[in-house]
Formats: sequence, structure tokens, C-alpha cells
Amino acid sequence: MDPLISVIMPAYNSENTIGRAIQSVLVQTYTKFELLVIDDGSIDNTVEVAESFAKADSRVILLKNAQNLGVAESRNLGCRKARGEYLSFLDSDDIWFKGKLEKQIRFMQNKDCDLSCTAYSFINASNEPSKNERAYMVPETISYKSLLKENVIGCSTVMLRAAALAGHEFDKAYAHEDYALWLNLAKSGKALCGLNEVLTGYAHGGRSSNKLKAGKNRWIIYRRSQKLSLVKSSYYMLFYIYNALKKYKSMSY
Repeated sequence: MDPLISVIMPAYNSENTIGRAIQSVLVQTYTKFELLVIDDGSIDNTVEVAESFAKADSRVILLKNAQNLGVAESRNLGCRKARGEYLSFLDSDDIWFKGKLEKQIRFMQNKDCDLSCTAYSFINASNEPSKNERAYMVPETISYKSLLKENVIGCSTVMLRAAALAGHEFDKAYAHEDYALWLNLAKSGKALCGLNEVLTGYAHGGRSSNKLKAGKNRWIIYRRSQKLSLVKSSYYMLFYIYNALKKYKSMSY
């Protein structure tokens, strides 16, 4: 029997993008899912757009935070409310390509892994993979040490067993709360694997687009979240700088 997948989508002032994000879930070939949209106190028409989908499809469930709590707490709420055996995350400005859920759940069942991610690309105005930029591919297996060197896991690409999340959550103390969680799961012995096929489309911009600020946040995660020594933190920061420069160079052509 196919397992239920709970899709968790935090949203804040996303009236211009949330419709396409929700639609990309509804057209998936794998249909046994629930989509939990968590509105985080939006002051635009995000709620109205989400409500229109919820009225048309019972699999779409709208949850509303009483006040703005941030993306970490919104995802945590979604995880607590989820009924699925598997959890999957999609931000309200990103999309999934058709077949994403079907391919990823079969991949996880075959690999028997606790968390999987997919390759991804940026999307163009037609919501298709941009031909002007390279896709970001993922390794078949992801270890704790390799994840410290480079965060290859895009949050909107992730699917994981709900049971693997026991004792873990997104920590709002860190700007890159998703990266801190992936590290903690890997450190605790969970099996992380990558499906090297572009199944997720990212919008341009976001919190990681400012590399200087992102570098500072990375350092904080090394030192405070993972409690690495000064020497080890500096060692892994070299990899972060190298990978950031490599990504910048690839986007410059």
C-alpha cells in the first residue's frame, strides 16, 4: 500500500507565487498526499489564494499562525500536524516538476534511506528549468562530514521518514535552520541519500543569495549548532568559500 506523504508549505506574503507552488503539488502523479499550507501571518492575499485551493481539493489544508512565528516554527507546526509516514517540504515560491513525489518515494523505498533530496535548478518565467544556468546535482550518499563541506540539500527537494524526525526539529535560533537540521540528522546516524535528477525548481533570490551574510550564518552553525572547534570550523569554512566562488563563477557565464 502506498504511504501517505505530508507536504509542508510555510507561507508569508506569497500571493504572487503560492498558487503555482500549490498547483505543482496537485499535478503530481503520486496522489496520496496531504498538503499543509501554514500561513505565517500574511498581510496580503496569501490566505485567500490558499483557501481557494483548499475549497476545491480536500487534500489541501490551510493552517494559520496567530502571529508571525518565522519559517522554522511554521515548518515545525506542519510536522506536528502531519499524518503522513513521509514528510516533504516545499517553500511557497518554489515548485516541483511533474513526477517528483512518485520518483522520490520509490527511490527512498528502494534505497531504504531516512532522508532524500533531489537535484534542482532555477526556474524561468515559464516555470521551467532555466537553460541559462546549470542544474545543481546531488551525490548518491551524503555523510555528515561531506555535508559540513557543502550543503547539497535544498529544503524544497527534501523527503524524509516522519519517524526519523523524532527528537529533532527546525531551530529558529539559526538563520539556516534547515541546514542545521540536516546536519543533526546525519550526525545522529540517519541515512541521507540523493536522487540525481532535477525534480525541483527554485525561484531566484532567497536568504542564501547574499553570500557574505550566508557565510556568517554558516560559521554560526559550525560553532554553535555543531559545536565544532575553531580549527575545524575554519577548515570547513574554506570549503564553503570555495564552493560559493565556484557557484558564482558558474552563474556568471
